[in-house]
Amino acid sequence: MGRIKRLVAITLAAMTLFCVVAQSVLADEADMITVSLRVEGIKENMYYKEGIRIAAGSTVEALLKHASDADSALTVKITNSEHGAYISEINGLAEFALGEMSGWNYRVNDTAPAYGISQYELESWDTVVCYFGDPYGAGMQYPQADWSRILSEGIIKFSSIDAEYDEFWALSLNDNPVVGAKVTFRWDSYVTDINGEITINDKTGLSGYRPLQIERYDEATGAPTALRFAPGFEIYVPFADTPHETWQAWYEDAVRFCVRKEYFVGTNLAANLFEPSRNMTMAQLVTVLARIGNVDTDLTTGDLWYDAPLDWAVNNGILSGVSDAVINEGIGALYELTSGMNVTREEFIHMFYLTVRLVGSADMNVRADISTASDYGDITKDYLESISWAVASGIIKGTAPGSLIISPKLEVNRATVCQMIHNYYTTTVTTAN
Repeated sequence: MGRIKRLVAITLAAMTLFCVVAQSVLADEADMITVSLRVEGIKENMYYKEGIRIAAGSTVEALLKHASDADSALTVKITNSEHGAYISEINGLAEFALGEMSGWNYRVNDTAPAYGISQYELESWDTVVCYFGDPYGAGMQYPQADWSRILSEGIIKFSSIDAEYDEFWALSLNDNPVVGAKVTFRWDSYVTDINGEITINDKTGLSGYRPLQIERYDEATGAPTALRFAPGFEIYVPFADTPHETWQAWYEDAVRFCVRKEYFVGTNLAANLFEPSRNMTMAQLVTVLARIGNVDTDLTTGDLWYDAPLDWAVNNGILSGVSDAVINEGIGALYELTSGMNVTREEFIHMFYLTVRLVGSADMNVRADISTASDYGDITKDYLESISWAVASGIIKGTAPGSLIISPKLEVNRATVCQMIHNYYTTTVTTAN
């Protein structure tokens, strides 16, 4: 009995210690913030890291010291002067490298603070950019891109809010064009004109996420005079037939998600069309699912654009239960089927279920009771399990508020397919992980 009491006492002590440690960890986490840090040198990005965890109340100086200590890719030297601490060198690039007024500067959330790095306290999700330049000699601009006219006129405009002083040193902030800067957009290079604008040569296939970079240097010293965008900076160019703002259509967030993931592309590259209300064909669906399955859909095995996706779908059983009679008649009949056959809700759900199960998912065993659906009897028997999974996963919620209506035979359009894929990857997968 004494031995049992000792074991119980030891167990309780261990549990108490675990709870104390867990509470301590939670308390420590509550005192942390998340920020990002980017360092721009003369003609290159020297460092870029997001999701840096530091103590709440940390200054920019503390962030730089933390990053420098934690990452061998960054070495920061901070010097104390009568005016306070300042950045004197990063990764071997020291102050005055391009003239007596050149050196390291910093911005937080695209704004230049009015005080030094040892005084500015950061908040969660702040973005800190340290950059080398000669703002009081060669000058420095901080470009912002406006691409609202890119589809209509092919124009992107770059401007900068600049601090300027008159003869009496009175400060004013003026919105000026960024003139004479080199802009790289997609695979082409341009130079901004006197209005700070570039005109895209070819608007074919503009829609989607496109890389954009800008740079400019002083001719005399080589000092950067325009702050570059972050590495991998992209703009989203909307399709000509979808809203330009996410709040303007129920499907716009979903379209952006699927385009970002490269599951969907436009239906007409020359006109930059997406055709959200166009019915989804089987050929389009197997192509989208193949992309989800990490298949290179640009590779073709025959004469048709969906050759590789169709081969993948057949070889992996993704078309199982979908018009088996036609499939069994041979590949020729299958090609004819997929080219013109519109997809129903139950067919999409079943094929999507088979696809995510194939690529591996953490939530394939969830099921919902769909027997209460008013059109339960209309669901193809082979699709009941897939639809039960889809309802449990939040992929579909029925077609009428307040009641479960599956509408299994309803043909789906491109926007609806985007939305259901978006539901899965932004709700179900996130929750499962």
